[in-house]
Amino acid sequence: MNYQKSLMALAVASTLSATPALALDLGTFKGTSVSIGGYLKAEGIYEDPEQGESRFFGRANQSRLNLKTVTQKQGHTIVGFVEGDFYGGLFPGENNDLRLRHAFIKVDNATVGQTWTGQFWAVAYNDYLDFLGGPRGTLGGLNFRTTLASYQFNNFRVTAQDPVNNDADTPDLAINYNLNFDGGHRLILTASGREVANGDFVAGGAVGSEIKLGRHSLTLNAHHGEGLGAFTGVGVGGSLSSDVENGDAISQTGFNAGFRFVMNDQWRANVAYTTVEVDDQADTRYEAPRVNVIHNIIPELEVGVEWRKYNLAFGPLIPEGQQIEVMAKYSF
Repeated sequence: MNYQKSLMALAVASTLSATPALALDLGTFKGTSVSIGGYLKAEGIYEDPEQGESRFFGRANQSRLNLKTVTQKQGHTIVGFVEGDFYGGLFPGENNDLRLRHAFIKVDNATVGQTWTGQFWAVAYNDYLDFLGGPRGTLGGLNFRTTLASYQFNNFRVTAQDPVNNDADTPDLAINYNLNFDGGHRLILTASGREVANGDFVAGGAVGSEIKLGRHSLTLNAHHGEGLGAFTGVGVGGSLSSDVENGDAISQTGFNAGFRFVMNDQWRANVAYTTVEVDDQADTRYEAPRVNVIHNIIPELEVGVEWRKYNLAFGPLIPEGQQIEVMAKYSF
């Protein structure tokens, strides 16, 4: 994969939207091209929790800015990328502090620095408006980036990353294998391994797929194994990440399906459903349906509305219950 395609994939994954990736080229200085990108997003959310009072609130934390440099020298392509948003705080979204999202160097096919986990790339994503809770239940569920080293060759991506378990003796590992077919169909096979809190090194796997149906698309994702709660955001007892209970590693199985219906160049709609079953004593089960409609007023400006329902709280900011979000996003 060349650097242009790699950065395009990064931009698409960063926004998780069908909106074209945009950037403002600032020029070339001493052989290095420089560009900035990002978007401004404002959202209003009506929240109807299972417990407590309903409320309406607004925020713009998701807005972000990035800087990219590309240098071609002595037969190598060197890419630098740094990006921040405003989801700082003890739990993302508690205030508007600047937060570092990405800061990495890519030299040809090797990447080092802070960026998406190898597990994040296991998923074929559909459009969702909930930045925090949208991918929960897939291997991109905690939507986090970490310090890592990865290398791409042929259709493989191999990643060794800072372990989620602070006491681990080995890095967390992921191997992705991507297959692209005629017509835009694709298949992603992923193996994941990590040392959990009881000291065991455990493993799991995932399959992601996107099936093109003319202008429309169907995404199907599934995962199974141990040590995956740290990435799915669904753990033992409904926690956000625990993978150990009574000293034993706990397995889980999850499935996600989404359908994107593209009406024309300006309008698209998505329906999705995610479920995860954890093999713990509580028989933890996560379910999340969602429906949204997105309208591109111009390619750089989109507005949308989404209904979703979660049967497990996602930290202090997303309680169990229903939400309706309206948003506007301007990309540059």
